[in-house]
Amino acid sequence: MTHRQYSDWSSDPASTTHRSQSSVERIVWTEVDDNNNQIDQKKTSFAWCWCFKCCFIGSLLVGIGLAIVLTFWLRSKTEASGAFIVTTSYSNSSSSLSVSTTFVTSSNTPSESTSISTSFNAPSAATLPSSATGTTSAGSSTSTSTSTSTTSTSTSTSTQTSTTTTTFNSCNNLRWNQTGQIVAGTTSGSSANQFKNPSCLYIDNNNTLYICDHDNNRVQKWFQGASAGTTVAGSSTGNHGSTSILLNNPIDLTFDQNGFMYVVDNGNNRVQRFAPGSTSGITVAGTNGSHSSALTDLNQPTAIITDNNSNLYILDMNNKRLVEWTPNATSGNVLISDSSLNNIYDILFVPNTSNQVYMSNQGSNNIHVWTFGASSLSETFQTVNDSQYNTLNNQMGMVLDPYGNLYVADRDNDRVVMYCANSTVGIVVAEDGNSGPSLKKPVALAFDSDLNLYLLSIDSDQVVKLSRI
Repeated sequence: MTHRQYSDWSSDPASTTHRSQSSVERIVWTEVDDNNNQIDQKKTSFAWCWCFKCCFIGSLLVGIGLAIVLTFWLRSKTEASGAFIVTTSYSNSSSSLSVSTTFVTSSNTPSESTSISTSFNAPSAATLPSSATGTTSAGSSTSTSTSTSTTSTSTSTSTQTSTTTTTFNSCNNLRWNQTGQIVAGTTSGSSANQFKNPSCLYIDNNNTLYICDHDNNRVQKWFQGASAGTTVAGSSTGNHGSTSILLNNPIDLTFDQNGFMYVVDNGNNRVQRFAPGSTSGITVAGTNGSHSSALTDLNQPTAIITDNNSNLYILDMNNKRLVEWTPNATSGNVLISDSSLNNIYDILFVPNTSNQVYMSNQGSNNIHVWTFGASSLSETFQTVNDSQYNTLNNQMGMVLDPYGNLYVADRDNDRVVMYCANSTVGIVVAEDGNSGPSLKKPVALAFDSDLNLYLLSIDSDQVVKLSRI
């Protein structure tokens, strides 16, 4: 008879085959152990899976954190670019000083700009800077680029740049020591260290002085610091004559861009040209021994200037005209002719022009402005802002500074008057009466490369230097 079989876990005890108790227990525990092993394996696999996931996520978070920290560190080391601009302007008419400040920043972010303006009463002229324009600037740039596996940062910066500009007022800021220093001449005489009624003064680019020693019939060259001069034209002993190596009352001189010296030989009614290093002159204007109104002649010439083309402009006083002599010309070309030119002592080009001149008119005690070809003068000025002497009196030589200001040797007022550029009212910048060398009877003026002012006095027959302060 066949019996139906049931599993050992059957709940029907009646159908359970009778086996030994030990066999049943052994089977039951074996199956329990197998189940427990499977559960342990699943738990172990799950634990390793979570551990791997946590490690991966942790690594990712650490990387992101490092990238963020590095980004902030780079930004803390990087300065935003900036431009700090200060502009100061001084207005002489309104007596005010204006300051404008601007700060501009720029990087990979939008730029920012801040502007500040201030206006207040201006200080006195003595407290303003003595230089024409001062500008300082400094700048550099730095570029940094950093990248990681998860983020990239790029920053470009520039350090600050500052620029300061101050407007220079040449009238208020040019002053000279009123106590002078004798740099040439001793007493009146004919020795190498003396002058007799000197009439002109010229200073070259090396600060060497050239003096027309009028009554000694010579031109003296005087080096800075020297105790005596060297004769470069005319007789060293004072003899006069009309040969190529002699002069007769030289009254003015100038140089061209090639270093040739031109001397107005007043007593011989001619202009002599001297090559560098030569004491023998060549007549380039006028006729030796002749004086007339012919265009080939000169009659008591008193002043000379030259342009960059070596054209000569000669004041032909007794002929009441200004004539131009081109290089190698045999006659002159009349540029200005007027009866008022009968007592003109000196001429200068008006700054930034080639057809206008200043003329110092001793007869009318004023300065004329003439344009070539004009039938009448353009402008006249003689007023001086001074309570004692408010006009010029027998003015003589003139000179210009680099700023276009005109200086006049106001001889019979024993002073130097400055007419600021574009002004017709003069101010006194030097006058006699202070301790030190005499400034009486100035007839000629000149500047050296440091804008020290030199004055030639016929009262003392000396050259006096007034240092700029």
